[in-house]
Amino acid sequence: MNDKPNIQELLQTSSNLGIDIVILDENDSKQFIKRIIDIYKPFKITGHLSIGEETLNIPLEENEYSYSKYLKSEPAYIFFDQESRDKNTVVVVEDAKLIGKLMENSYGMEYFVSNEKSDFLIAVNWYVIEVAGSAKDPLTNLK
Repeated sequence: MNDKPNIQELLQTSSNLGIDIVILDENDSKQFIKRIIDIYKPFKITGHLSIGEETLNIPLEENEYSYSKYLKSEPAYIFFDQESRDKNTVVVVEDAKLIGKLMENSYGMEYFVSNEKSDFLIAVNWYVIEVAGSAKDPLTNLK
């Protein structure tokens, strides 16, 4: 049985596409997620994920699979709804620019993205891409 559907989907898709990903162990994942939540205090970490105030809002429809091309080429840390079976799990994608390709070839999912330094947070939900921190500047023109 599939305990963590988003994780399993990303593992399969990344393997098919030749994109390197790593799943952090549960303790490291919990610490990373807690740090992000403490810094950004997202409005919703369950349901339709949302950062809330002081964010750049980008329309999902035309940017869902292309926004990541504007991010720095660095490892991206992805995590999910904190009441789902995927809670307390962080997926590290080798290059943030590849998130769009990975998600375009996976079934739809809502997720948060950050980096090792935690200097930005992106929430992708069914309606909008919300951006906080250092990722605002490279994504500003996508409005």
